[in-house]
Amino acid sequence: MRCLLTICFALFVFADFVGAPIGSIFHEPAEWERLDSFQETISREEFMHAMDRVYSPNVDWSRWMTVGEGGVWVDKGEGLDRYYLKFSNGGEVVPKRRFDGVRGMRIALDPGHIGGDWGPMEHRSFSAEGGAVLQEGDLTLATAIRLAKALEELGAEVFLTREEAEPVTKLRAEDLEDEAGLWLSDSEAGDRMAKQAAVARRLFYRSAEIRARARRIEEWGGADIAIVLHINASAAPDSERQRLHDRNDAHVIVNGCYLAEELADPTQRLQLLLRLVKGYQGEEVKLGAAMVEAIHDATGLPPYRYEGENAVPLDEEGYLWARNLLANRSYDCPVVYLEPWQANGEAVYEWAAAGDYDGERQFAGELRQSLPAVYAEMVLRGLEARYD
Repeated sequence: MRCLLTICFALFVFADFVGAPIGSIFHEPAEWERLDSFQETISREEFMHAMDRVYSPNVDWSRWMTVGEGGVWVDKGEGLDRYYLKFSNGGEVVPKRRFDGVRGMRIALDPGHIGGDWGPMEHRSFSAEGGAVLQEGDLTLATAIRLAKALEELGAEVFLTREEAEPVTKLRAEDLEDEAGLWLSDSEAGDRMAKQAAVARRLFYRSAEIRARARRIEEWGGADIAIVLHINASAAPDSERQRLHDRNDAHVIVNGCYLAEELADPTQRLQLLLRLVKGYQGEEVKLGAAMVEAIHDATGLPPYRYEGENAVPLDEEGYLWARNLLANRSYDCPVVYLEPWQANGEAVYEWAAAGDYDGERQFAGELRQSLPAVYAEMVLRGLEARYD
């Protein structure tokens, strides 16, 4: 039976803010000298493959980068000289770290969103009529806690970007209202104050929060890999009534598929190149493929399909996608971003809304462990498949 949604869940995806304006507290000038230590560490063939297949398959990236036989000239921004990155002559210049299982690995777990009292603000909280409130941030935190315990028992060093349903950033939406004005054009129509307040909220729970988590990983001493835990949701067929739908699927995201407006931003262009020369895309694709297999084995779910130019599939089945998100661009290590299940789907809602629990409970005639228990176990299987 379908139930009416009474609390708004984020059933659409906001694009990340592109290119923080000058004067913004989020504006990060591109420090091109960070590439200096990576001269002659990647071949021309590796560079071209990464750009054409992963990082910019849908955009003519030669507008900002000119490739020659010996290297690539990169546009640093208006009025600045270009940066020259030399290619290697082939062969593995920087040996890749090898792992024997997860023992000794430094793994950052990022429980997506915030949850708790913040769930409604971040549009990750809903309740079907008469049902329990489902909060994505609470479920991902419970998953991360279970997964961390299992990984530590196997000898991994584990870091959670948050350990409670509270923001990591010390900033709040009210602190960002003046900042929000910088992101609105002078021609914005309608109630500018209301729009400014809405942008301030998004800057809080998206930009400020994710950047604070990136700093926490860096302050921890860095990670070998980061796993970002999310649960997907999609728009219901009747958006006016917001009913639960009958779809259920899964997908995994790695960094890539930069849009033209993202490549046009010097800071994002540098972030892309740093990830490329560090070889993150190779590990992300391999780990992402292992996660896809583990999720499919555990759930049997079909793949989620993106529409539009902001994502591109990296496997034939369409489970593994490249997409440029603030978290998978900002965390300085290989990052996989997991999106199993449709939280607002009929097959998942009641089970997910039950939260975390021990043992098994019955849902739709089937005994099931809690969603966080199943989620943690399948991520562990994916890690073991990749590194054992």
